Amino acid sequence: MGKIHVVTDSGSDLSMEVRQRLAINVVPLTVQFGSDIYKDGEEISVSEFYAKLKAESEMPSTCQPSPADFVAMYEAIAQPGDTIISVHLSSKMSGTYQSAVLASTMLDSDIQVKVVDSKSASMGLGLVAATAAQGVQAGKDLDEILADVQQAVDQLQVYFVVDTLEYLKKNGRIGLASALVGTMLNIKPILTLVDGEVAPFEKIRGKAKALKRVRELVNQFKEKFPDKSVRAALSHAVSPDEAAQIQEALAKILPVDGEVLMGEIGPTIGVHTGPGVVALFLYAV
Repeated sequence: MGKIHVVTDSGSDLSMEVRQRLAINVVPLTVQFGSDIYKDGEEISVSEFYAKLKAESEMPSTCQPSPADFVAMYEAIAQPGDTIISVHLSSKMSGTYQSAVLASTMLDSDIQVKVVDSKSASMGLGLVAATAAQGVQAGKDLDEILADVQQAVDQLQVYFVVDTLEYLKKNGRIGLASALVGTMLNIKPILTLVDGEVAPFEKIRGKAKALKRVRELVNQFKEKFPDKSVRAALSHAVSPDEAAQIQEALAKILPVDGEVLMGEIGPTIGVHTGPGVVALFLYAV
């Protein structure tokens, strides 16, 4: 029986330590500033990206990996008889999922690829990919792992606070939250994802109150699933202290299954959110 491999993309914001520990392979998207193009995580670091974002007047953009990029990864890691679970950014946010689907049709038929639309981004995607990888390491069979992955996709709750909606707006990722654009400057919306698309959750005055509200939502989540353990992840864009506040609340409130995965929001997602983001991802198991 062949091996099962897990692949994701750089929109997952997984740390190198987690990627190595869980044997998760990452195909990078590229970020472009003017005529300069960089592979996320390979040719530009998180700190370099935010410094450049602050210094440049022109808004950067991202580009999905090509099907050929995925084929190269798949062929590098898999042998005939192996299976690849390839988990990617929401298809409503990026063409990365479709590139992986096309790549799956270009391989030798002896290598099976299961492509998953995470309907999420950042550590939401990372949490789904980690669920697959943890299933592999636990010795589960393919059907069990895919069922766990689908549960994560279907049940994932996402709450994130942004400093400004301008990045989402200018990059066309504003989704259902477009109605919030132009509201008072001190309004810090809590956003969510609905079927893989950005959507408004609540409008809060001031970021401190918005983060306090996120902690309240953690309590509500516990009340909704009183007899279940929870898998959780956090990500942030140059906001480690604010993320640490939420992490501390999670540890006190929730019966977390395993670790709370933490990640810095890298270039792939940071292009669309800008700095100052704190995001929480939860699902009950």
